[in-house]
Amino acid sequence: MKKSLIILVFIASASTLFSQNGKFIQFKLYKNVEFQLGQTAGTRTIELGVFSPAIAWGKGENFHEIQLLSINFFSRAQARNYSAGAEYSFNYRMSDEGASKFQFFIGGGIGGSFQSNYSEIFRNSAQGFSSSGKYLRFHAIAIPRVTYELRNNILLDLSLPYKLGTFENIRTNEQDPTIPMNQQTSVFNEFEVLPRAVSLKFGAIIRF
Repeated sequence: MKKSLIILVFIASASTLFSQNGKFIQFKLYKNVEFQLGQTAGTRTIELGVFSPAIAWGKGENFHEIQLLSINFFSRAQARNYSAGAEYSFNYRMSDEGASKFQFFIGGGIGGSFQSNYSEIFRNSAQGFSSSGKYLRFHAIAIPRVTYELRNNILLDLSLPYKLGTFENIRTNEQDPTIPMNQQTSVFNEFEVLPRAVSLKFGAIIRF
């Protein structure tokens, strides 16, 4: 949360240079909730995502948006893990121009993320081995959304992002001397179309 607020102050200080000739720039702070529908009641889950910042820009009412989905780093003597993800979308206004405070948009875009981890596993005080993994994920997304204008430069944003397709590449390695060398590395590729998961995303917008 503190990192997002720092980004907000930085963007706000620089964004006034962009507001001219009908162009605009927006800073957004999103809260995302993902519903994993699953196959049965026992496999359905709800994930409460962290707050994530985004920046949008455009001319008129249509806009481009880049959202920082995640950024994490963890390191200590025997383990480390870092990851990051981002998403780009273009959003087209569907509602007519007018005095209404509600505006409706339909958007589409792509996103991706990576994750890398490493750890040392010890069977006892004298014997151990290292384990590592690398993960690449990509997705295509459709985003219906509605915005509500609280003030001229402050808006609320509610959207239902849906991933049309996802791809994941996983590469793991365990340097375990008890496992044959040619079996220590594993590679998996997984592709899914129209996954059983939907999201609800709520955001606050400052427009310059």
